[in-house]
Amino acid sequence: MLCRLLTVSLFALTAWADDLNEEVVAAARSFEDGGGYEWAGGTGSPREIRLAGELILARQERGSYCCGYTFAVVMQVCESEGLLAGREAEEVRKFRKHWYGAVDDETVREQQCAWALENLGIGRTVRPRKAKAGDFLQFWRGRSGHSVVFLGWETRGEDVVGIRYRSSQGSTDGIGDKVELFQGAGGDVDPERLYFGRLTRP
Repeated sequence: MLCRLLTVSLFALTAWADDLNEEVVAAARSFEDGGGYEWAGGTGSPREIRLAGELILARQERGSYCCGYTFAVVMQVCESEGLLAGREAEEVRKFRKHWYGAVDDETVREQQCAWALENLGIGRTVRPRKAKAGDFLQFWRGRSGHSVVFLGWETRGEDVVGIRYRSSQGSTDGIGDKVELFQGAGGDVDPERLYFGRLTRP
């Protein structure tokens, strides 16, 4: 299955005019590596986020964590591209809750960033076989999940064995690039629980 996933994904490299994948990768890279990883009791965001002067998310005083980092990335691109023009602050705060999975709906809690983009109308969900660098990804290792910017597939020969991504995690002392392998390939990532979302222009 993983080999077929890679083969089909090679046909998904052509960028569509409305895709913002290059902008997402650039925004993800604009945050410096490191900075510390702090998960409990904060927003996780490496910067303050506002909409039309209203506070959407405060900057975490020290460090960051995955959902806060990826939300900061998506909001940076939304701001530069004007994707949230005319939106109400409360609507974007709801988007933030969906992004973090901070709701009771089990589907939203499972898919998080992928679901949030489509629900707000600024993106669409993407099947794993069509995923490309610059997509947002919520993945799971058993009960532990992670919100990341997808950078590509990790391969061994012709087989896809894992994912390459950028996010904030303890192993990189905050923001950084990382590789994780699938279950059965020496890692813990469940290949059946990969949820990709692509930020797009209207």
